[in-house]
Amino acid sequence: MLWKTCRRSVLAGLAVAGGLLLLAAEGRTADATKSLPKFSEVKKTVRQYFDQLPGYREGEILSRGQVEPVFRALDKLGWHVAQQKAIVEAVLPDSDPLVRRLRTPKGKKFARQVATVPEGYDRLDRLRRLPLGMQKVQNLIDGPDGYLMIKYMTTTQGGKELGQMLSQAPHGKHFNKPTGRIYTVDMLVERLKQEYAKATGTPAASGDKATSGAGKKTTATSSRAGSREST
Repeated sequence: MLWKTCRRSVLAGLAVAGGLLLLAAEGRTADATKSLPKFSEVKKTVRQYFDQLPGYREGEILSRGQVEPVFRALDKLGWHVAQQKAIVEAVLPDSDPLVRRLRTPKGKKFARQVATVPEGYDRLDRLRRLPLGMQKVQNLIDGPDGYLMIKYMTTTQGGKELGQMLSQAPHGKHFNKPTGRIYTVDMLVERLKQEYAKATGTPAASGDKATSGAGKKTTATSSRAGSREST
């Protein structure tokens, strides 16, 4: 009888201790959430940075050198982004041939047009990896309304069938799929929103849509750093 009483007491004590630990953990999570700035402030900080960045216009392709200072600004705001390294690596390097082509005057105009196309940058990035791909990209930059070819690839049945054929070409695997990279400010903001949701333990609210095309449907793969293609 005494043993049963002691056993009940021990079990009751363990239950109380477990409950206290759970409350403590919830309290730490709540404190961490309270210490972070609101995501609206995060988004404002990011957009203000790019609005003031010399030579940059909305829709143009981002590079790592442009994105890295964003995290210093967010640190000052009060949020150290845990996945900063993975996010930066999801952006093309400053020296990448595609970035360099899209930084010329004609390239910038073309890039802003591509940004209006859903998954436009993803498909352009896939195209340049094909044999003679950079020459094809340059032809689109130089030609009138070259972005319409990218739009054809991403929005029409014929374009998707073309993409399936190009998937069989050298370096053309998964041609019709997003690359998982971050090309635009909208895509960067969306990725930060997902990381913010993880940090606060809350679901990411709808807002900025993140594909290559401004205001278009978000693609799930674009947030997965592990799915990125190698540069």
